[in-house]
Order: sequence, then C-alpha cells, then structure tokens
Amino acid sequence: TISINKGGGAFVCGESSALMTSLEGKIGEPRAKYIHMSEKGLWDSPSLLNNVKTWANVPLIINKGAEWYSRIGTADSKGTMIFSLVGKINNTGLVEVPMGITLREMIYDIGGGIPNGKKFKAVQTGGPSGGCIPEQYLDTPVDFDELTKLGSMMGSGGMIVMEGY
Repeated sequence: TISINKGGGAFVCGESSALMTSLEGKIGEPRAKYIHMSEKGLWDSPSLLNNVKTWANVPLIINKGAEWYSRIGTADSKGTMIFSLVGKINNTGLVEVPMGITLREMIYDIGGGIPNGKKFKAVQTGGPSGGCIPEQYLDTPVDFDELTKLGSMMGSGGMIVMEGY
C-alpha cells in the first residue's frame, strides 16, 4: 500500500526518521542513526520512505526501461534533478535538468545570467547545509560527487545565485 501524508512541516522533518516520527503524531525529532528504517520505521514497522521526485520517475523507468534511464546523467549520478533556481538571475523557477549539466549552463543558458550586466559572485547549492561555489568552478558538472568535492551538496535542490559588483 502506498500512503501519501502531510508531515509536521518543520525543517528537521526533511530528515527521514524525523518525518516518520511526525507522521506518528509526535514531535518531529530524528531518531538514533543505528536504528534502520527498513527494520523499525513508521510505528516500529519496516518502512520505506521516498520523495515525490523518486515516485515521479517510476512510470518513466517502467515505460522506457532501466537502460534508457541509465543513459541520462553521469556514470555515478543517473537521471535528472529538479532545482529551485533563484536569486540574482534573469529567469527564476523550478527546472528539471539531467545530472551532469554544468553550473554555467544552468545559470547562463537556463537562468539567463545575472541581470543588469552585473557580475556573477557565487551560487549556493544544497540549501542551508550546502556551500557557496565561486566563479572559477562554474564549469563543474552538477552531480552528487562533484558538488561534494567543492564542499557543497545537492541537498534539496536549492540553488541561489549571487551577484558581484
């Protein structure tokens, strides 16, 4: 059975065990990491938790095949990712891109660059836990490993573009 429920809404509820705790009607607090959700999750039963983006890919993979899907993205980060492209950029919004697209392509080709002829300063990826990536790394492919190498992360897909002077 697949159930769709609304969680507690606090930022910490983005962490899987905190989300499950909130779905049980308790305060959304993370559980100890040694407790595996596949053994003792929601209501102490084995549980699997996936986000909407994961489920959205299931029909594509079933209809077109795993081989087709595995050709999208990079060797280690398959498929696409949805980003919230915001900040000092001409075209803001939610964008779905193949893994491996460069930061430059996202900011300039999709986002339309920095408004009013101002210079690019940095892009923050990964939300509050991520990092700021300066201009010299704009040709970095966007995937889990490459962003981690730069001290940032993919996180929830937040991407905030900052302008320089």
